[in-house]
Amino acid sequence: MVIFTMNLRTNQISLLSEPMVLPPTEHLTSTSRPFYGHASLKGNASFFIPGNNIFFSLNHAFSLDGSNICKDKDPYMVIFILSLHDKTTQRTAIRQTWGSVAKTSRWPGTMFTKIIKIVFLFGVHENAVLNEIVRAESDVHGDIVQANFMDTYSNLTLKVLMGFKWMSIYCPRTKFVTKTDEDSFIVLPKLLHKLESKTMGNTILGPFFFTDTVFRSGKYEVDRKVYPLSMYPPHCKGNLYVMPARLATKIAAVSNHFQYMRMEDVFITGILAKVFDARHASLDESEYYKYKSATMCELSTGSKILSQGNDAKTQYNIWNTFLEPSMCS
Repeated sequence: MVIFTMNLRTNQISLLSEPMVLPPTEHLTSTSRPFYGHASLKGNASFFIPGNNIFFSLNHAFSLDGSNICKDKDPYMVIFILSLHDKTTQRTAIRQTWGSVAKTSRWPGTMFTKIIKIVFLFGVHENAVLNEIVRAESDVHGDIVQANFMDTYSNLTLKVLMGFKWMSIYCPRTKFVTKTDEDSFIVLPKLLHKLESKTMGNTILGPFFFTDTVFRSGKYEVDRKVYPLSMYPPHCKGNLYVMPARLATKIAAVSNHFQYMRMEDVFITGILAKVFDARHASLDESEYYKYKSATMCELSTGSKILSQGNDAKTQYNIWNTFLEPSMCS
């Protein structure tokens, strides 16, 4: 069993019996900068200090460990893609379009040189046949990681945190970690240009919300026992977020000292990020539509970096505009 914890007194991460000691100047909370977030949260800043209790486990074994993904070279970025077991066609489309950089390190029409790795993340499906499909796919492509927990909507948060844990074990020298969904199309050269224009030492990049109201009913319901405050801290939405690998490791290490929340993006990029006084950088409206898909040409020749809601056919159609720029002339 892999032990993955943070000593909250000494600020030490323990992983595979080899502790990673954080610099003495790095603290779990910051008092040197003004409070960052909605004014109503300021009086409840103590909520974002992790206690000693453990509320859920990250000690799930990897049944498909993807141990060869980063074996040859240390990547600049690892992209975790949340996928459903039966979406084989969608994963194939990603591998043959924007995700092909993981094999080729090339992007049409650019001098793309960064080493990028894509990792499709899974838990265990209740249907054994679907688990076998994913295992066979892993044997062919070698880009799948599966951990032994039930793959359900409520476990999306656990899936991402297990991805962070996997990175810390099998790909610890990557510079950045990205999380996205299987219906996203990411224009990686533009994303990397955006990253390199920012100071990303303790910053998360993505579709940014300074605050958001907590819902107590419906699909996005959160129980007051889990999160008693009325507003969320600053966070990025789950279509895409990028953070330094070091920050991802620290977030995973303290995550189970808080009540589990199935609102993955708020929990990881908001509540847990606030433990380390992380900041956020936004994808602007010119770079991403929050509530609709971008057109093919907005992605290939325009300013859009990210588009959501793309099925496999659309992924190919978008990619074709990069292969044949005249389609958008």
